[in-house]
Amino acid sequence: MSRTTRLTTSVIHAMLLVMLLFSLQGGVSLIAALYSIGDAQAINDSGSLRMRSYQLLFLANSEARDLQQKLDEFETILYSPALARSDAWYMPKDSAYHYHRVQERWKLMKTYAQEGNSRRYVKEVRGFVDEIDAFVDSLEKFSARKLKILIFSLILGMAMMGALTIYALFYVRRQFVQPLQKLERGAEAIAARDFSFTPQPSRYQELNTLSQTLASTASDLDTLYQQLESKVVSQDLALRQAHERLTFLYDAAQTLSSTGLETSVLQRLMAALKAHLNAEGVCLQLQGERPLCLGCNNGTPASASLTEGSESLGEIRLYPAERADQDLLNNFALLLGRSVRQHRDALMQERLGLMEERAVIARELHDSLGQLLAYMKIQLTLLNRATQAGRPEGIEEARQALKESVDSAYRQLRELLATFRLKVEAPDLPSALECILAELEERSDAELTLDYRLPPMTLSATQQVHLLQLIREAVMNAIKHAQASHIRLRCAIEADQLVATVEDDGVGMTTPENPQNHFGLNIMQERARQMGGTLRIDASPMGGVRVQVSILNHVEEPHG
Repeated sequence: MSRTTRLTTSVIHAMLLVMLLFSLQGGVSLIAALYSIGDAQAINDSGSLRMRSYQLLFLANSEARDLQQKLDEFETILYSPALARSDAWYMPKDSAYHYHRVQERWKLMKTYAQEGNSRRYVKEVRGFVDEIDAFVDSLEKFSARKLKILIFSLILGMAMMGALTIYALFYVRRQFVQPLQKLERGAEAIAARDFSFTPQPSRYQELNTLSQTLASTASDLDTLYQQLESKVVSQDLALRQAHERLTFLYDAAQTLSSTGLETSVLQRLMAALKAHLNAEGVCLQLQGERPLCLGCNNGTPASASLTEGSESLGEIRLYPAERADQDLLNNFALLLGRSVRQHRDALMQERLGLMEERAVIARELHDSLGQLLAYMKIQLTLLNRATQAGRPEGIEEARQALKESVDSAYRQLRELLATFRLKVEAPDLPSALECILAELEERSDAELTLDYRLPPMTLSATQQVHLLQLIREAVMNAIKHAQASHIRLRCAIEADQLVATVEDDGVGMTTPENPQNHFGLNIMQERARQMGGTLRIDASPMGGVRVQVSILNHVEEPHG
């Protein structure tokens, strides 16, 4: 593996190199500029020397008084710093040579001028000026050479900067941009759930770290996605199994709640359990009953107890044990146990209801036929006494009373039979009342209406039987005795009491405080008492009789 460097180090080196190039270019330019200072003045001063040489020729011929002043000015210019630097180390030797030549020739020319030897001065002045021209030419060439160096340094610096820029662009593209583009494409592929990212080696440690980290992340994500996919598959399978299990248990619960615990139903459920678990056999053992088995029951079974509360009701076994879903088996056993318990409770309630119904029938027979039979027994005793005494009027009176009692007993028997038939066919109170009114409406031309406003489950079973009998008796009285055209029955809650009212628009009747020979009214009062209520008979706003029974709401069924 090639040696890697840090990206920051390379960037610092590149910046240092650029700074070095700028420094070199600036340094060369600065040096050239520094050493060019005074070139123009030197060239001007040397040119001035040439002019002053001819001026001294004129002064030497005219013997002017200001000759010495001009000589001093000439020397001042000749030995000025601008021209004296020609002896400096950085000046070309040609300039120094010509500068010294000018100085030597000036000494002669100065002597000629001071002596007034104009002829000699004129003869030498041409050579002196030529030396000055050569000196000026050397200065101009040196200044031009420095200018060329400056221009060349600038061109070279610009060329190097351009080359460095182009190289930097290609280098950055190859070393930075392209690897970063590959990393970007890799990140986009990872975002698109394509985790086949391969790290690209780089000479820079940061890019290598980023590439390897991205590759490691892609590998981790690939592993994580595979694990998640396997978990999703397993969870989907578990949910399907749970759905199938719940569907099976729901169907079993529906079957048990709608059909009961017949053997055929149990066999069908056991067959469904056997098929659902692909078992070889299943066996159901209920307490006190013979086992019910399907299939082959060999080997060690998986079992679940049928319990309801703390009571054990039996056991279900599945063969073989390794094919059993214990949770499903336990829930199925729980459903069966609850159904067995409910079935047995229903049987017990049915027995209790039958016993209660028998007790109600016995009370009804005692309250109606029993009293009539006692009355008939009394009349029979009176008949025997009248016969023994030979009193025909007593015999006829007793016979007539017996006949009425037999008719009343027969009527009471039919009403009892009709009432108990209504109880079986219409178990709720409003349906039973509608049946009674429909039956009685066929026997009369009167219009019977029902206004029922009681909440459900207001009265107990015994109270309902007494109330049905009482209302039937009141409606029958209105039909037979009142000659009513309209009979209205109303049941509603008023204050704390349940009030049932039967009223008609008939001729009315007189109800004594202690009626005699009014067994129907006496029985109605007795029924109201047994319901825990009171009976009231008075005039109806419709014009006839109103029979009203009031019962405390939610009273317990009386015993006795």
